[in-house]
Amino acid sequence: MGFNEAMLQQELIDQFNRDEQRWRWLQWRKLKRRVRFTKLGALSHAMLDLRDEMRERRRPADCIGRKRIGKLLDK
Repeated sequence: MGFNEAMLQQELIDQFNRDEQRWRWLQWRKLKRRVRFTKLGALSHAMLDLRDEMRERRRPADCIGRKRIGKLLDK
């Protein structure tokens, strides 16, 4: 495994860890909201959960740009 492959692999691992942390934070927020606002209905909770997920969603990774940069580094 070359240096560039190791860098890309580590970047994917870091991205996975960030996504996992984001998911845990959303789950924690969802549970706290259900404890705090018990009188809200299931539909209201679902809408608020969806709003949080949409707010936290990030743009997709630029795979094409990474491949081009990798080719340039190999030269």
